[in-house]
Amino acid sequence: MDIASMQRDENNFDFLRFFAASAVVLGHCYWLSGLGAVEPVRLFTGSMDTADIAVNLFFVMSGFLIAASWIHSRSGLDFAGKRALRIFPALAVSTLFTAFVVGPLGTELSLGEYLLNSQTVRYLSNAALFTQFHLPGVFTENPFPGTVNGSVWTLPYEVLMYTMLLVLGLLRLFGRAAVVAVPMVLMVVHFYLVPKLGLESDILRKVTRLGMFFFLGSALYIYRKLLPWNWKIALALLSLSLLSARTEWWFFVHVLTLPYLTIYLAHLKIPRLSGFGRYGDFSYGIYIFSFPVQQLMMHWLDPHLSLPAFMVISLVVSIAIAAVSWYLIESPALRLKRFLPGSRQGISGTGLNPVP
Repeated sequence: MDIASMQRDENNFDFLRFFAASAVVLGHCYWLSGLGAVEPVRLFTGSMDTADIAVNLFFVMSGFLIAASWIHSRSGLDFAGKRALRIFPALAVSTLFTAFVVGPLGTELSLGEYLLNSQTVRYLSNAALFTQFHLPGVFTENPFPGTVNGSVWTLPYEVLMYTMLLVLGLLRLFGRAAVVAVPMVLMVVHFYLVPKLGLESDILRKVTRLGMFFFLGSALYIYRKLLPWNWKIALALLSLSLLSARTEWWFFVHVLTLPYLTIYLAHLKIPRLSGFGRYGDFSYGIYIFSFPVQQLMMHWLDPHLSLPAFMVISLVVSIAIAAVSWYLIESPALRLKRFLPGSRQGISGTGLNPVP
């Protein structure tokens, strides 16, 4: 498998992004219907559920492709502009949609009380990556009460990873040594220092967790020409991960195995999958629009909606909204990349940013 020479139309990143976003939707169905305790993947791993693993998958792909984006960008401004055009236009629309469409439909307050509430105004800060989960009186009686869009928590961390990579690049430190040193430091902090020192910082745990996957993905891009890519290694790593399920070692094994498995699958030649994204990349739209729509379904239809029906309707509606987002918001925004200073086409100009 020659990963180094493969082009966009020869890989499966579009499909894997769509798969991961869909997995987030289906995983959230358990929690939003009050069945999170019996979520199958969580029962199997003993620690992480379907949505958690899908997010890890996103960050591996992001690290791999954003490393490519940096290398193919002509300047820090070019790089930052491309990342901003991918994230913020759709995020702004999702925030407004949630606050002024979903919120009024799901609140127990009158429309006037809702719109004039300071919490409604604060929610708009999500568009600037200041995460807010609640809107006044919205979904208070749902099985998963209060949280309007639980998916947006990952976006500030995604941008933090971009910023870290950008800083390393501008300091001319982004190379073979750094892409190994950074995830190793993060692993030491996450698996050794945090538990040994009894640190209770949720932010630190999330930064180290997501950072490990992101920078291991970046390392795989930098070392892609030197690493052996074959099914025997992939099968061995998958077996190791499965055998460690429900043990205290599972997450550590997961960190070490998921990056290779992800990039191997992304470049495995599977008929039709390489052209999966020819009609658009709906993964980001699925991710940022699905949660509030799912909560609204539960608000209207619970307890008359079975879990299988909830899953099917959630996925269909989320894909439909994501398609609208792609054609009306995301794709037009990405076309603005050509106006960035020194911009050029290539991996960095394709929009291959797998935002979680």
